[in-house]
Amino acid sequence: MTTPAPEFWVRFGPTGCATGSVRTEYVGLLPDDAHKEFTPRIADRRREAAEGWRHELVDKDRWDAEIAPCLYRRCTHAARTPSS
Repeated sequence: MTTPAPEFWVRFGPTGCATGSVRTEYVGLLPDDAHKEFTPRIADRRREAAEGWRHELVDKDRWDAEIAPCLYRRCTHAARTPSS
């Protein structure tokens, strides 16, 4: 069985709630590239990294099941993280 190729970079806040996504073809190959896409200023990226923000590659199935509910404000996270 073949694993689906990741199609999206997803931005997760410290609570684990997804707060944004972008298709992989528009961003580089590293999590740092995705972080730059969402947060252009290096000082802000450093602060976010210390706070627990992260960026992960996900496939379409995971995006539909886990990411979409967060982005459409239907997730079950205890405390939603505001987008920055």
